[in-house]
Amino acid sequence: MLTVSAIAVAVMALTYTMSHIEGIMTNMLDTLARTESGHVRIRKAGYSDRERAMPMHLFVPNLSVLISQIENHPGVETALPRIRASVLVDVARSNRPGLFMGVDLAREEGYLNPSSMTVEGKLPRPGFGEVLMGRGFAEKLEVEVGDTLTLLGQTAYRSLGGLSVIVTGLGESGISYLDNRLLLASIDQVQLMTDLDNAATEILVFAEDPETADSLAAELSAVLDAQVPGGLEVLSWRDQGPIVRMMDSMVPMLAVFFFILLFMASLIIINTMLMTVMERTREFGMLAALGMRRSDIVRLIVLEGLVIGLIGAAIGGVLGTGIAVWIEQVGIDVTAAAKGIEMPFQGRIYPDWTPLYTVFSGFLGMITAVMASLYPAFRAVQKTPAEAIRG
Repeated sequence: MLTVSAIAVAVMALTYTMSHIEGIMTNMLDTLARTESGHVRIRKAGYSDRERAMPMHLFVPNLSVLISQIENHPGVETALPRIRASVLVDVARSNRPGLFMGVDLAREEGYLNPSSMTVEGKLPRPGFGEVLMGRGFAEKLEVEVGDTLTLLGQTAYRSLGGLSVIVTGLGESGISYLDNRLLLASIDQVQLMTDLDNAATEILVFAEDPETADSLAAELSAVLDAQVPGGLEVLSWRDQGPIVRMMDSMVPMLAVFFFILLFMASLIIINTMLMTVMERTREFGMLAALGMRRSDIVRLIVLEGLVIGLIGAAIGGVLGTGIAVWIEQVGIDVTAAAKGIEMPFQGRIYPDWTPLYTVFSGFLGMITAVMASLYPAFRAVQKTPAEAIRG
């Protein structure tokens, strides 16, 4: 029972841990796609080199024509124009830098999800100087729904532009760095302040199949690049920024983590198997005295290890799957911990379980049990029957 318990705990932990880590990676990639990168991101050539400054003079023109072409391209689900502008937000009590983001509010449902972000008040309306303000940003500026803000920022002509807006609602995206600096408005209002007529700083393209992002980026680049003077940057989400590179570097780190987890589980299983076999030395000595060959005793112990491994793996697989599936429904709230993370990351983690994780963990648990039984099995037959019976 002790050995079965050790295997069950190891398999359960491995099943859930793989699901949990996959959930974290899925969280980051999904959040990155919806808030920043899309599956393909289209911007004016040279924008990435100056991205921190949010240069308004590097914009994508002829927006309506390009959007139509992109959405008619095979494999494209939708194309969403966005404008990101760095602004100084001035109120009676203080001022702070903020991110003024213009989007098509209706089309963003299912992507940026403005309506689900709104926790107080209402969404801004197209054609009106209204904004949805991040709750954290509002708290820093001591702003409430109904207050008026003055925004100052760069225009497409590198001059200073301004806009007076009313805060119609407060929002929480669950992403710390957005909630602490975001002003979300209808794209026409940001175009008005920045002098971007029928233009945007970026177009986010969402594919019907995210796995086709690389090929879709290449196809769109070939179709669109020549239509814009100076050219375009058409990048798959895999080619964008340090966040994706960081996640790629996490793969070998996770492999090391899983190896350590497996090694620790193996030590527990080997220790319990060794203890179990050594405590039965007299029993094996009696069997040898009655004529059982050493190879048969070894086979018996290994078979016992296999049966114990199967039972432990089955129990651990069921428990690990049950925990992962349950938490996958309710999630784990890590909002407090995520506040200090300056990257796209939702404040609730949902493990992403697949049957492969249970099968893989159970198989490893079973194989480990069999391998762990080999050493004590050979130790058990080293003594003569008389020595074994005497203990």
